[in-house]
Amino acid sequence: MKHKQSTIILLLSFVLATSVAIAQEITQDAAFLESLRTEIHPDRENPEVPDDVAYKLNVIFGNADGRDLTADVFTPVATPENPRPAIVFLHGGSWMFGDPSQFHYHAGYLASRYGFFAMSVDYRLSGEAQFPAALQDAKCAVRWVRSKAEEYNIDPERIVIAGGSAGGHLSSMMLTTAGVPEYEGSSGHNEYSSHVNLGVLFNGEFDMWDLVEKGSLIGAMEQFMGGKPNEIPGVYSDLSSVHRIHQYVPPVLLLHGMVDNCVSHDQSIAFYNRLNAVGGHAEIALYNDKPHAWFNREPDR
Repeated sequence: MKHKQSTIILLLSFVLATSVAIAQEITQDAAFLESLRTEIHPDRENPEVPDDVAYKLNVIFGNADGRDLTADVFTPVATPENPRPAIVFLHGGSWMFGDPSQFHYHAGYLASRYGFFAMSVDYRLSGEAQFPAALQDAKCAVRWVRSKAEEYNIDPERIVIAGGSAGGHLSSMMLTTAGVPEYEGSSGHNEYSSHVNLGVLFNGEFDMWDLVEKGSLIGAMEQFMGGKPNEIPGVYSDLSSVHRIHQYVPPVLLLHGMVDNCVSHDQSIAFYNRLNAVGGHAEIALYNDKPHAWFNREPDR
């Protein structure tokens, strides 16, 4: 376990090298550090991206009951010689608000710096559709990425899922529910796998019962899951990804602030300990002075 006092982003080297190697390096980059330390006020329609990055907004990747599913896509202007990794971002917002602009900077940075194919998903929020809609949208997005592997020169065995807060929870469910039919949905590209090869989880919710016990995000959880804990206890258990961990869960990087008053860093520690205990691989970075969603905020705001 690694305890960090300053904000960093840990890039697992195997994503850029091989889909089967266990991460051995931790890479720091000053530009990305600053992006995580600074409040982002994104203009979704006019994202600020490096000059060597092209983007497309509201790209349709699926259709759920007549409703187009969209994402914002960022790619290097230059076509890579070798197949590149892809990363799919899921924004935060208690499952009930937020939009893809939360990760525009991160997507643009990874496209520019490392040649990633990056997309930020506009998944259905709980006011529109309850669970498992958001998870099904995320799985459809990954299937769409695989369907575009030849067009965008993507390595289909190097697909990363990443998310913050509610998006971190959904990303953890992506990692722990591979092959579970009821979570796949039928929004498109079902001939492709929704399996991901790595997870990057920013201050995610992994144990719903722990949140219930602490009285955190109760209203948001009830809207997302469709009922109170005593009414649908099985759903709360099913959505507690820490209890779904098994040895075949892909490698995971967890990042959490230690002064997070919304989701305790104990949740990330528990996920880290559990995955390593069953024979998986996890890395963790804890930030002594960072609150919830610090990666999008002014450090002292």
